[in-house]
Amino acid sequence: MTKWTYIFATLCLSLTAVSRANDVVKKEDSELGFAIVGAIVQKTSANNVALIKEDSGSVKAVKKDFIIMDKYKVIAVSENSIEAIDRSGQRYFVYHGKFMEDGAAKTAANQKMNLAPDRYQEDGFERKGGKIAVSASYRDKMVKDDLAKVLMQATAEPYLENGAIAGFRMSQIDEGSIYSKAGLQDGDVITSINGSELNNVAASISLLRSLKGADHIDIDLKRGGQTQKVTIDVR
Repeated sequence: MTKWTYIFATLCLSLTAVSRANDVVKKEDSELGFAIVGAIVQKTSANNVALIKEDSGSVKAVKKDFIIMDKYKVIAVSENSIEAIDRSGQRYFVYHGKFMEDGAAKTAANQKMNLAPDRYQEDGFERKGGKIAVSASYRDKMVKDDLAKVLMQATAEPYLENGAIAGFRMSQIDEGSIYSKAGLQDGDVITSINGSELNNVAASISLLRSLKGADHIDIDLKRGGQTQKVTIDVR
């Protein structure tokens, strides 16, 4: 290979890599081997964090420059998606819109089958209608030892009305999860907690963090256009 042939070949490879990097491919997360569960959006986008669950079952919090499954480098994290690049330079826009579609289908099925019985009871937990009583040990185990597991049992995404956040819509609620035991259903929109409206992602996250040791919680939600209330008391 002559010097000029080598230079030309190198230039072609470089241009191909650049072209491929600029060709962003849209992919649903499941196609790449993981699921986007949720995201924490900060004032500075570089600090945004997404929670993902790999097909292997491993749960990880990822942010910019994190390597997912030793294959995809995270370029950016947004409220509903992840931008990533693989080792060949291919860029991806990864989304999880399927969850919302599945959630809508499961909501209709749940409402048809009436899967949220009016009562549920187990050691340390009792629900009668919209009133829930839990023991302090049950609460502490849930928010400390089992927190990662609890976060994976459902998806909560911002719900918009007239372009503004008006709460968080629940979907992908696992059967037998704490959300199911509490009587929540896919499609429920949680609008306020303890009187504080959930109309801001950052403020909502701060509110939830402050409730880890709370002894009483009031939850307002909308289901099928109807407003409902759930109360939780720690005994």
